[in-house]
Amino acid sequence: MLIREWLRRLPPDAAGRFAAASPWPAAGADRDGWAAQAADPGTVSRAAAALSMETAAALRLIMTRYGSLPFEPEQFEAAASAAGLPAGIAARELERLRAAGIVFTVRKIWGDRLHFIASDALAVWMAALLPAEFRPLPGGRRSARPLQDYTEPFGMQLMQLLAELGKRGLVPPKPGGIPGRTAAAAAARLSFGPEALRPFEARFASGGKEEPPLQLGLAAALHLGLLDESDGRLAWRREALTAWLAMDAGRRERELLAFVTDRLAACDERFMHAAALLRSLEGGAWYPAGEIDAWLKRHVPAGAAHWRVWVEVLAAFGWMQTGIAADGDTVIRWVIDPQESPETAGGMTAASAPIRFMPGAELAVPPDLDWRLRWELELLADRVQPGPMTGMRLSAASYVRWVENGRTAEEALQLLEEAAGSPPPDELERSIRDWEASAGRIGFQEALLLVCDDKRIADRIAAEPSVAEQLGERIGDRHFLVDRRHIAELRRRLAKVGVPARSGLPEADEQVRRTYPSVRDASEADRAPDSLKPEQPGGSGMEKAVRLLTGVQLTRYAPDLDIRLSAAGAASGAGRTQASSDSGRMHADACANNGRMQAVRATGLPAHWFNAVRRVHPSTRREMVKRAIEIGAAVRIVREGAEMDILPERLEETDGGWRMLGRALDCPPDQSVRVALDGDSWSDMQLLLPEWIGGRK
Repeated sequence: MLIREWLRRLPPDAAGRFAAASPWPAAGADRDGWAAQAADPGTVSRAAAALSMETAAALRLIMTRYGSLPFEPEQFEAAASAAGLPAGIAARELERLRAAGIVFTVRKIWGDRLHFIASDALAVWMAALLPAEFRPLPGGRRSARPLQDYTEPFGMQLMQLLAELGKRGLVPPKPGGIPGRTAAAAAARLSFGPEALRPFEARFASGGKEEPPLQLGLAAALHLGLLDESDGRLAWRREALTAWLAMDAGRRERELLAFVTDRLAACDERFMHAAALLRSLEGGAWYPAGEIDAWLKRHVPAGAAHWRVWVEVLAAFGWMQTGIAADGDTVIRWVIDPQESPETAGGMTAASAPIRFMPGAELAVPPDLDWRLRWELELLADRVQPGPMTGMRLSAASYVRWVENGRTAEEALQLLEEAAGSPPPDELERSIRDWEASAGRIGFQEALLLVCDDKRIADRIAAEPSVAEQLGERIGDRHFLVDRRHIAELRRRLAKVGVPARSGLPEADEQVRRTYPSVRDASEADRAPDSLKPEQPGGSGMEKAVRLLTGVQLTRYAPDLDIRLSAAGAASGAGRTQASSDSGRMHADACANNGRMQAVRATGLPAHWFNAVRRVHPSTRREMVKRAIEIGAAVRIVREGAEMDILPERLEETDGGWRMLGRALDCPPDQSVRVALDGDSWSDMQLLLPEWIGGRK
């Protein structure tokens, strides 16, 4: 789940609470922008530098062991103990990570808790704490030969899929209810097929008519807020669509990359670490596959065997390529930039490249044409050639589709002139004028009448032999009776002679007209860059998108913001209990507090171990140190008449007995003094109960 999606399930003040906790103040994060800053590489890098050593160690363990998958507290404490991090200390550091919104928590009604890292946060924290220790090949893009041809990026594919749905005269009733031919035509606008998503087939809803690629496309559109559900049907959100089409192309792809990573790779232990690692690489540069293999084998061995499969998926989305370097080694590169750069931070599109007019009413359309113009061209023309420079062709049939959606010949000419930066050729303008006079001027009625707009059109089709033989009796100046069985063939012949009929039937015409949303009739003020606010991804359509893709389902859990850490401890990140000068007074005051007694009982340890410094048997001293390590408690000992507060970290066997290793608490954590004391070097001691342990379950 993405950070911004999760925040929608939390109280309004949650972002402010997270931003106030260590390490965010040191990183310059603020309350209003925390959601974006928590997934920003620069901010997270500064935050990582402010983490205590123990907090960073706990976070590294979570990332390498669980990635973005949910985990139980007991699982983490056991893994921490196995990794040499005392379970009690690990539990304390987990609370600090929760207080900062680096780790989120959900709870079932009966109290079971799960923790997880948001998938977009995993990528930036891995880059900060487990950086890639390899560099791109020198020589830039020319340092290797790509093995794949150009593939349109997923954003372009998605735009064409939505355009296909819109220009076919309908908005789908709901996911799973798109007519077969329409679903096939829409899915054909995607450059990848079901085989590309086969590693994730369990993620997709079963029993629906749509193949996984179309399901993924619809889920992405819902996630971005381009579609929404209204009265059981999917409906266009024109303002959000306009804003998305106006967005910088790099930002569009990064939003979709975050979505696809979250819904596919982050749900799968085979790919989640590789997906996070790859997002930290520079766009356009070739990287040796062998070094990526080595990094994964060193840090996440389980992911090393599968990461190339994820690269193939990214290549199918047009985001990545594999290649061969001069020395024969396999290399990979991003075709897009997975990280935001200062040039695209504003989020708006760069200057638009123009289309070129070709012979035969064809257009050469560059990929960086303003997508608001491209959206309208998708309605006016049909794609005849994919590629970086897309070939599109205007025809009488495509013009019928244009006028059926409320557009005019003047608007078509204006669109072409704006897209090209110059008026269309005279030949193309004459074709459009001719289509205006004939195309779409006739249509079929339910009563099986062929109805022409005027007598001239009726005379023209009656004079065409191939059409006339399919017509029945002429009724009046404009009407012909037709045989129901001949409608499809008659449509084909009318189109062949240059007078294609309108789609649909008259009584349904008003329902199918204007279903293709216009993005060019907004006012100039609405289209100004500062006023185009893209729909926040993961908004109202997010839950519907989740229903289309099964995966990490946390919707049955309630958010848990009950942090088991004092406010001071959460903000400071000091990683220690109170110093001896404060802790005696703190514990003395707390003795009368019922909450403290409940906390003591929660440890399962004898209460008199916590009450006061007292003389204890040598075997009890050893047991108290052992249990202090387990629960993350400090110990107070009296040695040579002086009290010392120590956080024990390890208990070692020696030839003559045992030794306690830890650090003294009477100094700042960055200047901590390491201690190693033989078990018989003191006789009086007490356990100090950490405040945060009182809420542990």
